[in-house]
Amino acid sequence: MSTAYKKMTSHGSISIPVAMRRELGIEPKDPMVVEEHQGEIRIRPYTLRCNFCGVTDGVQAFHGKGICGACAAKAYQKLGGGQ
Repeated sequence: MSTAYKKMTSHGSISIPVAMRRELGIEPKDPMVVEEHQGEIRIRPYTLRCNFCGVTDGVQAFHGKGICGACAAKAYQKLGGGQ
């Protein structure tokens, strides 16, 4: 685990050092989760989840929501797709 000391800007922003971003595979404009936990601020990459079943593998964004292939196929069938 690496440690870095950063000053907060006058607007309340803190930048994540490039070495940490590279190590974690974080790209510019990636969504992040910022949460307070027992007096600490935690920042982690946001993982898109399927809004229907909750899985994280193979999830695609659709109109701002996450949907996995299995749930997309079920929805397609339910709506009469493929007929």
